[in-house]
Amino acid sequence: MLIEIGVFAGGLLLLVLGADAFVRGAGGMALRFGISPFVVGLTLVGFGTSVPEMAVNMTAVLDGRTDLAVGNIVGSNIANVGLILGSAALVAPLTVQMRMLRVEMPLLLLSCALLWLLALNGWLGRFDGLLLLAGFVVLMGLIASQARSEPEAVQEELGHSATARGGVVINGTRIVLGFAGLLGGAHLMVDSAVDLARLWGIGELVIGLTIVAIGTSLPELAASLVAAWRGDVDIAVGNVVGSCLFNLLLILGASAALRPLPIESSMLWVEIPLMTAFALAIYPLARGDLTLGRRQGLVLLAAFAAFMGYELQGLY
Repeated sequence: MLIEIGVFAGGLLLLVLGADAFVRGAGGMALRFGISPFVVGLTLVGFGTSVPEMAVNMTAVLDGRTDLAVGNIVGSNIANVGLILGSAALVAPLTVQMRMLRVEMPLLLLSCALLWLLALNGWLGRFDGLLLLAGFVVLMGLIASQARSEPEAVQEELGHSATARGGVVINGTRIVLGFAGLLGGAHLMVDSAVDLARLWGIGELVIGLTIVAIGTSLPELAASLVAAWRGDVDIAVGNVVGSCLFNLLLILGASAALRPLPIESSMLWVEIPLMTAFALAIYPLARGDLTLGRRQGLVLLAAFAAFMGYELQGLY
């Protein structure tokens, strides 16, 4: 068991390092080919922290581990709100912009409802996956249009986030090495997670909902904690909500388009409703002064701990 845990941790480290190299290389290459820093920065901010989930899900789907793939996405979204947003709120009070409550949050809740409706027949088929991907295209168009209406200082900040040193050779090397790290890390994580599930006597769905989901959410956790520490509270909240939308529409959509995903009944009546409930909880917790403080952060962390306890009760 200790060996498998070590392999999982090594795979996770390789996955995170590979994701960082790949994103930096892709951003630098895009700039070298004349794409505007604003567009590159907007894409990197939205997609960068979701690369580990994408790598793990594509690997799991290709290996036929569809339960693990579905569990990873739903579990990651629960971890995003409960663990990451809760932890960031302990570092510094998080301001929730009214626009987020009126636009991004309804879009997230709509995506949760769409997933539930599509999965009612017990499957996410290829057409369902394409429908989710179409929703992602619409989302990106909306984000781009909104971002261009932001103040010039915000657009400059997005452009600054796209800066990457090096020419075509250096950035090409980053892409190749990063992609190799993503593939290797994802395979190590998936294989060791399956072995741990067998050793612990739990299903692959549960292992995906718990340790795999937490592992692939670590980049979001690091980004949100650093943003909260620096006082960039808008980034901390926006990073979580944006990642949840990317997970549901892009990653789960691409997974289902690649291979139809069976949906267990417990997902329909327990985990997907819980994922929606975690997202809904932001509304009452942020009411009044539109701030998630330390008390609200503790509530989210306690709810996440209860979720983990429920999922892992078979280990006791």
